[in-house]
Amino acid sequence: MMKSLATEQFSTSSVALNYKGKIDPASETIPQEQSKSEKAPQEFWQAIKTVIALQNQAPPLQQISRDTDLPLSFSQERLWSLHQLKPDSSSHNIPLALRITGLLNIPALEQSLNQILRRHETLRTTFTTVDGQPVQVVAPERTLTLPIVNLQELSSDQRETESLRLATEEAQRLFNLDSGPLLRATLLQLGEQEYVLLVTIHQVVFDGWSEGVLFRELEALYETFSTGKPSMLPQLPIQYADFAVWQRQWLQGEFLDALLSYWKQQFSDGLPVQQLPTDHPQPIIATRRSAHQTLVFPKELTEAIKSLSRQEGATLFTTLLAAFKVLLYRYTDQDDLFVCSPTANRNRTQTKGLIGYFVNLLVLRTDLSGNPSFRELLSRVRSCASGAFAHQDLPVQQLVNSLNLVQTPLSQVMFALQNVPKQPLKLSGLTVSSLDIENGTADFDLSLSMVEGAQELTGVFKYNTDLFDDATITQMLGHFQTLLEEIVANPEQPISSLLPLLVSRSLTSNQEHRELEREFVAARNMLEVQLTQIWQEVLGIQSISVTDNFFDLGGHSLLAARLFERIEKTFNKNIPSATIFQAPTIEQLANILSQEGWAASNSSLVVIKAGGSKPPLFFLHVLGEGLEYCKPLARHLDPERPIYGLAVGIMDEDSANKVKDASTHYIKEMRMIQPNGPYLLAGIYCGGRVAYDMAEKLQAQGEEVAVLALLNSLRDAKAQKILSVRERVFAHSNNFLRLGFPYLYRKMGLEHTKNQLMNMYCQLYDRFGLPAPQACRNFTYRAKKKAGNPEWVFAPQQVYHGPVTLFRAIDEIAFYDADLGWGKMAPGGLDIHDIPGNNESVFQEPCVQVMAEKLRACIDKAQ
Repeated sequence: MMKSLATEQFSTSSVALNYKGKIDPASETIPQEQSKSEKAPQEFWQAIKTVIALQNQAPPLQQISRDTDLPLSFSQERLWSLHQLKPDSSSHNIPLALRITGLLNIPALEQSLNQILRRHETLRTTFTTVDGQPVQVVAPERTLTLPIVNLQELSSDQRETESLRLATEEAQRLFNLDSGPLLRATLLQLGEQEYVLLVTIHQVVFDGWSEGVLFRELEALYETFSTGKPSMLPQLPIQYADFAVWQRQWLQGEFLDALLSYWKQQFSDGLPVQQLPTDHPQPIIATRRSAHQTLVFPKELTEAIKSLSRQEGATLFTTLLAAFKVLLYRYTDQDDLFVCSPTANRNRTQTKGLIGYFVNLLVLRTDLSGNPSFRELLSRVRSCASGAFAHQDLPVQQLVNSLNLVQTPLSQVMFALQNVPKQPLKLSGLTVSSLDIENGTADFDLSLSMVEGAQELTGVFKYNTDLFDDATITQMLGHFQTLLEEIVANPEQPISSLLPLLVSRSLTSNQEHRELEREFVAARNMLEVQLTQIWQEVLGIQSISVTDNFFDLGGHSLLAARLFERIEKTFNKNIPSATIFQAPTIEQLANILSQEGWAASNSSLVVIKAGGSKPPLFFLHVLGEGLEYCKPLARHLDPERPIYGLAVGIMDEDSANKVKDASTHYIKEMRMIQPNGPYLLAGIYCGGRVAYDMAEKLQAQGEEVAVLALLNSLRDAKAQKILSVRERVFAHSNNFLRLGFPYLYRKMGLEHTKNQLMNMYCQLYDRFGLPAPQACRNFTYRAKKKAGNPEWVFAPQQVYHGPVTLFRAIDEIAFYDADLGWGKMAPGGLDIHDIPGNNESVFQEPCVQVMAEKLRACIDKAQ
């Protein structure tokens, strides 16, 4: 499954490196990847033998008492820290989607999943803090009820579209590490014998290797329970919490010193920041949205690469890594390069059958100076890989902290090789296949995952769409294939002669982007002076403008944590590290610190499409989920126009207060992106009311609103006609004659059932006093809105005197006033555009293309 190739920085453990020079902890010898003609220094191999000997002195890995606080493993602790910085990110979600055909025994499937929960403590684990330190909390038991979503009433095409939509939505739904659960499962029923099983797990308790464990146990348990027999799986010798305690006991003293000694030698002069050329500079607010492209290499080239590896005594991993580094060398013009590569980190027999997060990340640094031949470079990469894998037990977070590498972002480039075929899930009597579902987030700016098939190699580039255009990655894939062809044809040629056409690239490194765009503004008061001094210390840069973006200067999540520690010590104000995403400049931070009684708030701003040279477009809504409607629309708008969204994400009391004056709240956040007009505003549904109110306030402040677009927005409930029974029947009949049975199904079947189920779902949370998930809170908000609760309902009162553009769904206009209530509120003119479709389909394909074309024309005309 491609989806598990690069789930996040460490999740690519599933891309089992299976390094053929892999160190066996039970052996005192290691295979030395050396050509006969070139020996590595004897001291190098002696250091490796020393660390192997120390590995064999590790304490026994055994069960420990549960009567004490259970620490996190080092890898878990890093993920937990990242979650505290960005709790609203789905980057650590691991989605699995399986199409199942046949007579599925649903009770046996649910029983199997529950047995796996009982076997593996980590799937019943949540996290809390004790004296400021994170600890694991293992629930004694947890029962999973498998919800079934029935899609059988939809047409064949609609079933496929809806199942993909639900799978993607589920893959991006957030987890709560404090309350759990950290494994979710849903079954979609597409037909009498056709299903899609969705399983989503948070990475803090799961990795790629765990997927294999999950599938093996699910296969065995399903077959057993389907025949009414009890589980025959043997009891696990240890649990993940036992490993976490053991790891912390082991990584100290002489063994830790040996590991650190090696890595200090590798990074004695720090790590270089890689000037990866990109199509766009780092955006003010990074979305880290991802895309991926795949290329299958010809059989002849695949065999030639393997043959070269055998001739040079190198693994396929090493040869492909060396070639990838040449590609980076040609793109960056840097001869000191590093890439990160994941390792499964399950060197102990007891860990191989566990579900849990074990992955570590290796930093593989290579010196390409002196214009070596590829054969010579391969020798350098061999030594680098051998040493790194021998010393892989040092967690990357320990490496970063101990060697003070925090100023170098490790999330730039990743490389991995999957050279063991992934075993598909096999359920007795059923046909099972995997669906390609991703969480939509790029944890690295650029990652290359190579997959070794029976006869062909496949390369998968996953990339950050904030930075790269699709065409650039397509070209990069082609360059990599060309490079490999040149290497196997003549490995003796110097690396500078490879890819000779790649001498004048149109891309620009982020450093060059910053130099081109930067206008230096010195600190203007004592507060900005103090903040500048802190930034200089944390970032290691002397020349910093108060308008420079923290992330453009090389900042990242770990440095942000250090930055706010220093701010708290200096100003005695406790500000969450996540504030850096809302206020990424010294000027903005100074403004926050100078506000008396300032309190942290969650940003309502999201980036829908980054990059572009034209003024931005702002989509507005109340519920965070409402911005999902504008994503298909954004795809058809001007590619040179950046698009942002503003929406309150969760309907709680704090959000209710924001809704009451959403326009003021949104204007403040919008000005972080665009300080002055003319503004382009587009309100979706009830977000149209907010957009109108914003336009009125901006106009009163002397700002210009170039476009105010209301997308299927009612001014208030009065815009809905009060029809007699006869009139309603007539209107429905007309729509049925025009639209057929899909209209009838939508009005009478699915929507009613969905609302009934959601209502029951919300009542259960309320009855047991449990915190409701976001979907429930949003549903409750909508119910209150329909009931006319004044706390949640708002409508603009002041009149905006500029032109208003209204887009309305023509299929249901019979039930509403022709102007949707906006006629008297538009003295500057109301321009109405009809969009084919109903209230929902106007934001879906193909109707959304009509809306996009009309909206784009309105914007172009206004500018």
